[in-house]
Amino acid sequence: MMFGVGQSKLDENIELLKKDHSGFFDIYTAYVLNIGTSASPDFKARLNIFITDTVISRVADTVLTSFSNIDKLETDLSKGFKHYKYYFPTAQIPGIYTCMSGFTKSIFVCNDGIGIGMDKYLGPDCIFYSYLGIPQYKRLNMHPGKIVPDIFYSIYLSDYPFNDSLSNLLSNIIYQGKAIYFTKAMCPSTPDSIIMGYSAQQLKWCQENESRMWTFLIERKIIYDNERLTLQKFIGDAPFTNTFSNDSPGRTGCWLGWRIISSFMNKNPQVSLNELLLMNNSQQILNQSGYFPE
Repeated sequence: MMFGVGQSKLDENIELLKKDHSGFFDIYTAYVLNIGTSASPDFKARLNIFITDTVISRVADTVLTSFSNIDKLETDLSKGFKHYKYYFPTAQIPGIYTCMSGFTKSIFVCNDGIGIGMDKYLGPDCIFYSYLGIPQYKRLNMHPGKIVPDIFYSIYLSDYPFNDSLSNLLSNIIYQGKAIYFTKAMCPSTPDSIIMGYSAQQLKWCQENESRMWTFLIERKIIYDNERLTLQKFIGDAPFTNTFSNDSPGRTGCWLGWRIISSFMNKNPQVSLNELLLMNNSQQILNQSGYFPE
């Protein structure tokens, strides 16, 4: 970004960005920074306010220091997209843009590429997150190791929007389970805890309580509930799932969905990853998964 430059340099950099990355630049400024496109009235003044803000400038310095070497990030991205091309040979590899989001976006996908808000991955102990009052359970996933899994998770959400004929807890956990399964396929060497956004202890809790959680949802027929609060309780980001235990992580429904999808793919090896992602009958997937934790 164009921090610490004068007005003439600002004008010059805007023109260069418009010329080389016009589509991405306008989406970035309009929907990430919320200052409009380069054609908007007062655009340069609004952009100048952003890049001269003293706090944003301090954050930019922290980003540059924290990511002074991005060799590992580039290597992990390269590996991920090799897996992506293996599963989807005709897919185009998107352009990757690093940027300052002003703490608004982690990953955003558009026609012109994928943006990474680097200020959202400065580590859980970053003082700016404390100033912003970001809860600790959210901060635990704001570290560099989450960037690549978050990119592929976002690609899934963009390329395979929810389209099940029913919107209940089952269809939503199956959808999320496919997202996590896809992410793991692109990042096979990444620990499951990072893929899920859990601590090692939280992942262990899920493994030890899998049968109890599933039995609870089935016996009370919660799995077919379509109430918004029910969906939020089991698939929404939270410090824990209050229906189960304060020791549980949030999004336990998503983890169960991953387990169902893994069971389905083990039972149905003839189904390709792309075919799985295109399936939109959650009940059929559950029935053919043979999923029954003991």
